[in-house]
Amino acid sequence: MEVADFPAHRKMRYYPVFLDIKNRPCLVVGGGAVAERKVAGLISAGAKVTLVSPRATKALLRLARGGRLKHIKGRFTPGMLKGFFLVFAATDSTEVNEAVWTEAQERGIPVNVADDPARCSFIMPAVVDRGALTVAVSTSGKSPLLARFLREGLEAVIGTEYETLVEILGAVRKKLLKTSLSRDKKESIIKDLLNSALPGLIRAGDVRGINEALLAALGKGYSLSRLGIKIK
Repeated sequence: MEVADFPAHRKMRYYPVFLDIKNRPCLVVGGGAVAERKVAGLISAGAKVTLVSPRATKALLRLARGGRLKHIKGRFTPGMLKGFFLVFAATDSTEVNEAVWTEAQERGIPVNVADDPARCSFIMPAVVDRGALTVAVSTSGKSPLLARFLREGLEAVIGTEYETLVEILGAVRKKLLKTSLSRDKKESIIKDLLNSALPGLIRAGDVRGINEALLAALGKGYSLSRLGIKIK
């Protein structure tokens, strides 16, 4: 498709992207409930988190004592953003949030200011987390409640069994890539698995049923144990 042919209605306010922030230094300014949520997400993604705030919630202080984050007990001052990959401003002070935004802009650091879309170079979507499977929903900051409503609906449809399904499909694909089968045949096999009863079998913890489904679609040599997968 040529750029000129791209439909005008498909213009996006934000470019959706998943960032690898493992071992990346990330800063959260603020110590309340909002900061707590930002810190939780960063730690879950493997970031090296620094928190700047005179006070912090009990949960944040526990994380600091446990070495999960570095807590700088004090107010934000200019110059603190040096060396950080990603920054969150989550204070109840407009002046502090503005100062964080301004310095982040000057340093070219992506920044998110809580509840202030105009001062966000990126925004946080509502997320369905199923291990390697991540589904993100965003309303471009227009209606966080709608994003949450849609996320809750998706969570009801995409159950925890999909975490295991992704692992199975990934292991099968890796093994298929080593075979001489045509690309179309490989895709056909994966589609057969997607249309099979695997999700329900995983949800029921039916190891025998899962192995039978794998055997029917792939033949001998494909089973949970051969793929190195254990059902939780």
